[in-house]
Amino acid sequence: MTGGHCVGGRIGYVPLSPDLSVPGDRRRFPRYAAARGIDVDLVKDWEGLSLVVLSSEADITRWVGAPPETGLILDLPDAFLDERRTPKSLTRGLAKWMAGPLSRPVLDHRRAAVRLIQRADAVVCSTPEQADRLERFTGNAHVVLDLHGEVEPLAPRSTTSDGRLEVVWEGMHTTLVAIEQVLPALRRLSTPSGLTLHLVTDLRSPRFMNRFGVREVAETVAAWGIEVRVHEWSVRNLRNVAMAADLAIVPVELDDPYTVGKPENRMRIFWRLGLPVVVSDTPSHRRAMNVAGLSDQALCTTADDWMEALGRYAEDHELRSVDGEMGHVAALGPYGDPTLLAGWDGVLSSLGML
Repeated sequence: MTGGHCVGGRIGYVPLSPDLSVPGDRRRFPRYAAARGIDVDLVKDWEGLSLVVLSSEADITRWVGAPPETGLILDLPDAFLDERRTPKSLTRGLAKWMAGPLSRPVLDHRRAAVRLIQRADAVVCSTPEQADRLERFTGNAHVVLDLHGEVEPLAPRSTTSDGRLEVVWEGMHTTLVAIEQVLPALRRLSTPSGLTLHLVTDLRSPRFMNRFGVREVAETVAAWGIEVRVHEWSVRNLRNVAMAADLAIVPVELDDPYTVGKPENRMRIFWRLGLPVVVSDTPSHRRAMNVAGLSDQALCTTADDWMEALGRYAEDHELRSVDGEMGHVAALGPYGDPTLLAGWDGVLSSLGML
């Protein structure tokens, strides 16, 4: 994206990846800009720009010093302010300096990020809860979920009634650990009539700082005690797997405030693909169920909840069909692209850029 111009001047974007290939680039501001016909420069500095949109990979030590006449929009889709202080989070400033995103080491990455939030003219997040926390540091926070236009919708369809259950999960390798809470229920269901868990993810991923070392998904799932099929993540593979699936699951680690604070994006993807979804009970997932007009019977807190919910959906073909239809309507209606594009319109309008 080069030669960008918009009302008020040129717009730049600091990406997560140089080729815009990662979901955080494909599904957020660059997709909005393309949909609205707004040209954008991929940039590393602010020279000659009226507005710059920063991803979470931006050099926070540099951009906090951007001149006042350069407008900054900071896109923080994850629950950054809810992250616990762990050795990983406490050393992030040094790790990012060593890996490249930061131009100098930072001893307190959270404090440095908060300074950038305070400097930004607008901050975009993914949930009302995140927006409430951001109010401590900014008076211009906006909630905008991911744009899923790259995932072509699938109409809800009649699923198998032979008793065998095809279950699908998608996500990053780092979130596979959340499935462990569901394994007792999956093992139980796999015994009488058969079950396959389909994982749509990267076949291997870095072990350290999302950059170094390699770990295989096959190593992680080998001891799960159920039939697992791993599919390389791609939009095509996700859609093909979903087409043959009966049900999707979205578990999260409920003892981690960071994961509990994540938005309902994965639910929305599966609904878009016509599938019913059983999920962990988080504020975002509960809110999504309400938007779709669904009950709380697919919200799970304990291993027993997962056992009960998955057992219910495995046995009730009609329940799967109804939930899949209602979720699909929500995904294309209140959660559809027009609503989300309007959210980004609101961000730019708040800065006088539209």
